[in-house]
Amino acid sequence: MRILFLVIYFHLYGVQTNAQSDFIQVQHSKVLGTLSFINAASGAPGSPPSYIDFINKNLENDPAFQELISIYKALDFETSMHREKFPEKRHAYTSSMNLLWISSANASSIDDFAIRSIGFLPPNDHSSFIKIMKQVEPYYEKLVWSVTKTEREEMEDGIKPYKVKIGQLFKKVNVFLGSEWSESTPFKIMLYPIPLSQGGTTAIPMGNNLICSYLSGRKEDPIGLVGVAVHEMDHILYDAQPLALQKAIDKWFTTSTNPFAPLAYDFFDEGLATAVGNGWAYEEINGMIDTGEWYNFEYVNGFGKALFPLAKDYLNSGKTIDKAFIDQAITLFEEAFPKATNDLDILMNNINVFSQSEDEAVINGYFDGIGARFRMRSVYFSSPMNKEKSLVRFRESNRTKMVLLDENKEEALIILQKQFPKFPKKFDLKKPQLTSFYDVETKSNVILLNLKSAQDYPALMDKLKSAKYLEHGKFLTID
Repeated sequence: MRILFLVIYFHLYGVQTNAQSDFIQVQHSKVLGTLSFINAASGAPGSPPSYIDFINKNLENDPAFQELISIYKALDFETSMHREKFPEKRHAYTSSMNLLWISSANASSIDDFAIRSIGFLPPNDHSSFIKIMKQVEPYYEKLVWSVTKTEREEMEDGIKPYKVKIGQLFKKVNVFLGSEWSESTPFKIMLYPIPLSQGGTTAIPMGNNLICSYLSGRKEDPIGLVGVAVHEMDHILYDAQPLALQKAIDKWFTTSTNPFAPLAYDFFDEGLATAVGNGWAYEEINGMIDTGEWYNFEYVNGFGKALFPLAKDYLNSGKTIDKAFIDQAITLFEEAFPKATNDLDILMNNINVFSQSEDEAVINGYFDGIGARFRMRSVYFSSPMNKEKSLVRFRESNRTKMVLLDENKEEALIILQKQFPKFPKKFDLKKPQLTSFYDVETKSNVILLNLKSAQDYPALMDKLKSAKYLEHGKFLTID
């Protein structure tokens, strides 16, 4: 009986290990790679510039391919689906493009992809899109897929030994975040190669997929992609939290009386993923703490490192995130960044921009002026200021408001004085200048720029950038 028991025990242990291994899947997808190829060729935001240059270098003189790009760019992939019951700061919107990424990662062929993606685009657009995919596939086959076979196999083989460990970490993060992820839904690390030795890569968490590119010409260490996988895993599980928990976390942040709570909430998703993936998981996998920088943005890096001991305690104790964790996270953010509430590098991350101009070229210039000087994560533009959409944007809480006085200034002043009790009483419209104030009702910083000519905008934006921190009531003028 003892021998039989041991045989059964080891058999069951082997089944459990295989189950853990099967839960984490590592694979390449030609369909996903083809979508990434045409998406990069179109210059879509988020595409690695080096990949765009590679495609252009090889196909810029191919008229048939250039025509495919033109048709692709004319399609609308940004139509949004709104999950109305979910908190606005918890990825309540998803686009058609996001759904296409998920479907392409799970598709076995373009024909399979066509079936999986029905309804994500209008019927005619869907037909055009699938036709483009089929015509682009031979280009992708020739330039990428056929020349990276060895590297693809090596990358998959290099990651597979870590599958069981990733599965174990996934389960602990699932408990910590209270995500209730079903083990019947696998976590898939979906890879696609970029046939270069230098350049940028991307990692996009979508559904149950981490869509991750790598440089096949650099012979990347698979352990590096394992670290990326756990970081993005945290994003996926955070997004998968049940509605009740999402609402609770939203309430814990938004009802906090700590003035740093809105900023801590803005950086919580990325900071926590850094603490879990680059901190706790790195130590679990490598047996030591990574002594380098964990993220290439000061606030995410600092917040992640500040959260690390707290997150590690919860993860190792099997505890689920709660109000005490959120309260402590807000305090940790305040301690790490005591000047954050006035730091423009943060305040310009989430911004509503207002103008009287409806000229598309002028509006694009405003966007370019911000993007050239600050890191933008979420930006909305509204004009003219008396439109209902603009008035709604004025009242949004915890978002920086940047108001550009460029046309119909007297009318704009009347609107602004009604919207903001703290609007400066003395504001000279005769000279280009910049000032700011704090609106208590919306818990927002308001930046006001008066423009006499188009040249005033970049000059005032340079002044704003060099100031680094907002000083409410102070006026900046052009020399």
